[in-house]
Amino acid sequence: MATSLLNLLYACCAFLFFTLTRAATVVHDYNITWVTANPDGLFNRPTIGVNGQWPIPTINITMGDRLIVNVHNQLGNDSVSLHWHGIYLANQTYMDGVVGGTQCGIPSGSTGAYNFTVDQPGTYWYHSHVRGQYPDGLRAPLIVHDPESPFTGQYDEEVVLSVSDWYHEQMPTLIKTFISVANPTGAEPVPKSALMNDSQNVTFAMEAGKTYFFRIVNIGAFAGQYLWIEGHNMTIVEVDGIYTEPTEASMIYVTVAQRYGVLITARNDTSSNFAIIGSMDQVWTNVMK
Repeated sequence: MATSLLNLLYACCAFLFFTLTRAATVVHDYNITWVTANPDGLFNRPTIGVNGQWPIPTINITMGDRLIVNVHNQLGNDSVSLHWHGIYLANQTYMDGVVGGTQCGIPSGSTGAYNFTVDQPGTYWYHSHVRGQYPDGLRAPLIVHDPESPFTGQYDEEVVLSVSDWYHEQMPTLIKTFISVANPTGAEPVPKSALMNDSQNVTFAMEAGKTYFFRIVNIGAFAGQYLWIEGHNMTIVEVDGIYTEPTEASMIYVTVAQRYGVLITARNDTSSNFAIIGSMDQVWTNVMK
C-alpha cells in the first residue's frame, strides 16, 4: 500500500513538473516610434514602427506561455496602447489594452508593461487601441501555437498571411473627415491600396505536394477581402481561434479583424507559379465612393 502511494506521489510530481516546465515566458521590449514606410510603392508616409522598423514583429507563443511586452512610447505626439485582439484574458482583463475601458493610454515618453498568460490556441493579432491609430502601422499577427492541435501531423509548414487596406493620409486627418457634418452618409475613407504581409510583392516558396497551414488575418481598418489561390482549394480548420470541422473552399471572405486557419496542398506541378489573390470587396468600395 505504501509503495503504491509512493508511486502515485512520484507520478503526480512528474506531471506537475511537466506542467510547470512546459510553459515559457516570452518577453518583448518595444520602442514605439515614428518611421517612414512606403509599402505600396506609391507614397512615403509617417508610420508607427517598433524598434525602428516597420512592419512590426509578428508575435509567436505557445499555448500556456506568459507573454510580457514592455512598451516604451517614443512617438512624441500621442499616447499608445496595445490590444490583444481575440484573446479572452479571463481574470486578466486589465491587460486588454482598451483605452478608456481597461487602461489609460501610455503617455509619450512613458513606459508600460503587458503581462499575461495565454491559455487559448489560434490565430490572432494585436494593435493599438488609441483613436483609430492602428491603420497608421501599429498592428501585426499574434500566433498561439498548440502542441495538441487536432491537425498536428497533417501539414508540413506554417505560413502567416495578413491582408489589409492602406491609406496615404494619417488617421487624425481621415477621422476628422469621416466623423464630420460634411460627411452625412458616414462614408468611410477609401483606401489607396491593398496589402499582403504589409507589401505588394510577397512570395512564398511552396514545394510541390507538400501541405501548408496558412494562418490568415485581416489587420485592416475597414475593407474586407476575398482571398484565393489560383489552381488550389483550401480546407478551413480554424475560424477566429476556434477549431472547426474541416471544410473545403475555393475562396474565403476575410472581413476586418477576422482570422482563418486553412490547409493548402501545393499541386504536383512545377511548371508555373500560382498567384495568391486578395480582391478588395467591390460592394464595400462602391459604397465608400
